[in-house]
Amino acid sequence: MGDTGDWAIGGTQTLREKTVEVLRDALLNQVFKPGDKLVERTLADRTGVSRTSVREALRELEAEGLVTRESGKGVFVTRVSVSEAAQIYEARVILESATARLFAERAGPEALETLDRAIERAEATNQSSQAQLHAHRLDQVSDVIMEGAGNEVTRQMAAVLRTRITFLRTITARVASSERRAETMRMLREISAAFHARDGAEAERLTREYVKRSAAFAIDLLRKSRNGDA
Repeated sequence: MGDTGDWAIGGTQTLREKTVEVLRDALLNQVFKPGDKLVERTLADRTGVSRTSVREALRELEAEGLVTRESGKGVFVTRVSVSEAAQIYEARVILESATARLFAERAGPEALETLDRAIERAEATNQSSQAQLHAHRLDQVSDVIMEGAGNEVTRQMAAVLRTRITFLRTITARVASSERRAETMRMLREISAAFHARDGAEAERLTREYVKRSAAFAIDLLRKSRNGDA
């Protein structure tokens, strides 16, 4: 793996939380490529923590879908297949469009203001050089909507897909053209306008279009990658 600087673990977080965070960031930044084997001893040396801590972190990342354990072979960076990506986006369409309707109907003025600020923060990082941060800011936009919709079960269901969605957002943000990124933010502002108008049906429709557009781009990118074109 390449030289990514100081990986030493420190700070006020628990050792397990910090180890998970450092390794997750490395995966999202594609320090490790899909299919790469992750060796506990090497990771322990790089992070300065025990192999036990690394092992615990890998278990959590496995639950998030970022790594895959193969019996008798070890732990590998997950290869997101075209089929799996399509299923993730299908789930997003269902969850996020329905949640958008609920947000339009239930969110209070403070939630609407928080959403507008979250969209502004996402737009401020809307460039390929800040792909991971931009994906994180888009996650925050989604979090505001999930919270304001007032359905804890739906929020928990979305959380199951969170890391894999962030991964797909990161790889697409890294290669998206400036025109495409601008269009993404325009669509988010349209969704926000529907929220402010308390138009649940329109918010649901626009959100469905937004996610389907993201799905088409990500799936096309994965297909080209499998064919060696990207």
